[in-house]
Amino acid sequence: MSQGDHVRIDDKRALEAKLPFLLKRIESWDYSVPLIVKLDQYESPRSLGQNALFHVWCREMSEIFVKKVPNATEQGMKFMMKKMFLGTHSVSIGKETYSDQVMPLPKHKGDMCHFMDQVYAWAAEKDVLLSLPQYNEYTELKRKQDK
Repeated sequence: MSQGDHVRIDDKRALEAKLPFLLKRIESWDYSVPLIVKLDQYESPRSLGQNALFHVWCREMSEIFVKKVPNATEQGMKFMMKKMFLGTHSVSIGKETYSDQVMPLPKHKGDMCHFMDQVYAWAAEKDVLLSLPQYNEYTELKRKQDK
Protein backbone atom coordinates (compact mmCIF):
# COMPACT_ATOMS: atom_id res chain seq x y z
CA MET A 1 0.00 0.00 0.00
CA SER A 2 1.29 3.43 -0.76
CA GLN A 3 0.93 6.07 1.91
CA GLY A 4 -2.62 7.35 1.89
CA ASP A 5 -4.41 4.21 0.67
CA HIS A 6 -7.70 3.72 2.47
CA VAL A 7 -10.11 0.82 2.43
CA ARG A 8 -13.51 1.34 4.00
CA ILE A 9 -15.10 -1.77 5.48
CA ASP A 10 -18.71 -1.46 6.59
CA ASP A 11 -19.38 -4.99 7.81
CA LYS A 12 -17.91 -8.50 8.04
CA ARG A 13 -19.14 -9.42 4.55
CA ALA A 14 -17.25 -6.42 3.12
CA LEU A 15 -14.18 -7.50 5.11
CA GLU A 16 -14.30 -10.95 3.51
CA ALA A 17 -14.60 -9.38 0.07
CA LYS A 18 -11.76 -6.89 0.59
CA LEU A 19 -9.34 -9.08 2.52
CA PRO A 20 -7.74 -10.64 -0.61
CA PHE A 21 -7.12 -7.14 -2.00
CA LEU A 22 -5.58 -6.01 1.30
CA LEU A 23 -3.33 -9.09 1.50
CA LYS A 24 -2.20 -8.60 -2.10
CA ARG A 25 -1.35 -4.94 -1.44
CA ILE A 26 0.58 -5.84 1.73
CA GLU A 27 2.48 -8.66 -0.02
CA SER A 28 3.42 -6.39 -2.93
CA TRP A 29 4.78 -3.67 -0.63
CA ASP A 30 8.39 -2.58 -1.28
CA TYR A 31 9.76 -3.15 2.20
CA SER A 32 12.72 -0.81 1.62
CA VAL A 33 10.39 1.63 3.40
CA PRO A 34 8.45 0.30 6.41
CA LEU A 35 4.73 -0.31 6.11
CA ILE A 36 2.25 0.75 8.76
CA VAL A 37 -1.26 -0.67 8.93
CA LYS A 38 -3.57 1.53 10.96
CA LEU A 39 -7.12 0.58 11.86
CA ASP A 40 -9.24 3.59 12.62
CA GLN A 41 -12.90 4.55 12.89
CA TYR A 42 -14.31 5.93 9.65
CA GLU A 43 -15.28 9.60 9.66
CA SER A 44 -17.38 10.73 6.78
CA PRO A 45 -16.13 13.80 4.96
CA ARG A 46 -18.01 17.06 5.10
CA SER A 47 -21.07 16.91 2.94
CA LEU A 48 -21.91 18.87 -0.15
CA GLY A 49 -24.95 20.14 1.76
CA GLN A 50 -22.77 21.60 4.51
CA ASN A 51 -20.50 23.17 1.91
CA ALA A 52 -23.41 24.65 -0.01
CA LEU A 53 -25.05 26.05 3.13
CA PHE A 54 -21.80 27.71 4.22
CA HIS A 55 -21.60 29.43 0.82
CA VAL A 56 -25.23 30.56 1.16
CA TRP A 57 -24.36 32.03 4.57
CA CYS A 58 -21.35 33.88 3.12
CA ARG A 59 -23.60 35.35 0.43
CA GLU A 60 -26.23 36.35 3.03
CA MET A 61 -23.62 38.00 5.26
CA SER A 62 -22.11 39.76 2.26
CA GLU A 63 -25.48 41.23 1.29
CA ILE A 64 -25.68 42.84 4.75
CA PHE A 65 -22.07 43.89 5.33
CA VAL A 66 -21.11 45.02 1.81
CA LYS A 67 -23.27 48.13 2.31
CA LYS A 68 -20.82 49.36 4.96
CA VAL A 69 -17.65 47.53 3.93
CA PRO A 70 -17.27 47.36 0.11
CA ASN A 71 -14.88 44.40 0.13
CA ALA A 72 -17.22 42.26 2.26
CA THR A 73 -17.98 40.19 -0.82
CA GLU A 74 -19.04 36.56 -0.62
CA GLN A 75 -15.39 35.52 -1.07
CA GLY A 76 -14.32 38.14 1.47
CA MET A 77 -16.75 36.77 4.05
CA LYS A 78 -15.57 33.21 3.40
CA PHE A 79 -11.96 34.30 3.89
CA MET A 80 -12.80 36.22 7.06
CA MET A 81 -14.78 33.36 8.65
CA LYS A 82 -12.03 30.85 7.88
CA LYS A 83 -9.32 33.13 9.26
CA MET A 84 -11.35 34.02 12.36
CA PHE A 85 -12.44 30.51 13.32
CA LEU A 86 -9.93 28.16 11.66
CA GLY A 87 -6.81 30.30 11.86
CA THR A 88 -3.72 30.39 9.69
CA HIS A 89 -0.57 28.39 9.09
CA SER A 90 2.67 28.57 7.13
CA VAL A 91 3.16 26.64 3.92
CA SER A 92 6.65 25.73 2.70
CA ILE A 93 7.20 24.99 -0.97
CA GLY A 94 10.81 24.31 -1.77
CA LYS A 95 12.90 27.06 -0.17
CA GLU A 96 9.96 29.46 0.03
CA THR A 97 7.72 29.79 3.09
CA TYR A 98 4.38 31.52 2.83
CA SER A 99 3.15 32.71 6.21
CA ASP A 100 -0.36 33.52 7.36
CA GLN A 101 -2.14 31.21 4.91
CA VAL A 102 -5.77 30.68 5.83
CA MET A 103 -6.62 27.13 6.83
CA PRO A 104 -8.89 25.17 4.47
CA LEU A 105 -12.44 24.25 5.43
CA PRO A 106 -12.65 21.23 7.74
CA LYS A 107 -12.72 17.88 5.97
CA HIS A 108 -14.99 15.99 8.37
CA LYS A 109 -18.70 16.52 9.04
CA GLY A 110 -18.30 17.00 12.79
CA ASP A 111 -15.48 19.54 12.41
CA MET A 112 -17.41 21.38 9.70
CA CYS A 113 -20.49 21.42 11.94
CA HIS A 114 -18.45 22.99 14.77
CA PHE A 115 -17.05 25.61 12.38
CA MET A 116 -20.55 26.40 11.10
CA ASP A 117 -21.80 26.73 14.70
CA GLN A 118 -19.16 29.40 15.26
CA VAL A 119 -20.10 31.25 12.06
CA TYR A 120 -23.81 31.07 12.92
CA ALA A 121 -23.21 32.41 16.46
CA TRP A 122 -20.95 35.21 15.18
CA ALA A 123 -23.57 36.29 12.64
CA ALA A 124 -26.31 36.20 15.29
CA GLU A 125 -24.20 38.47 17.53
CA LYS A 126 -24.11 40.92 14.58
CA ASP A 127 -27.93 40.65 14.23
CA VAL A 128 -27.64 38.73 10.96
CA LEU A 129 -30.07 35.82 10.84
CA LEU A 130 -28.69 33.16 8.54
CA SER A 131 -30.83 30.67 6.63
CA LEU A 132 -31.35 27.38 8.37
CA PRO A 133 -33.11 25.01 5.96
CA GLN A 134 -35.24 22.36 7.61
CA TYR A 135 -33.69 19.54 5.57
CA ASN A 136 -29.94 19.98 5.39
CA GLU A 137 -26.93 18.01 6.61
CA TYR A 138 -26.00 20.76 9.08
CA THR A 139 -29.53 20.94 10.49
CA GLU A 140 -29.68 17.15 10.81
CA LEU A 141 -26.35 17.06 12.69
CA LYS A 142 -27.59 19.80 15.04
CA ARG A 143 -30.76 17.79 15.77
CA LYS A 144 -28.69 14.72 16.62
CA GLN A 145 -26.46 16.78 18.94
CA ASP A 146 -29.49 18.23 20.73
CA LYS A 147 -30.89 14.76 21.55
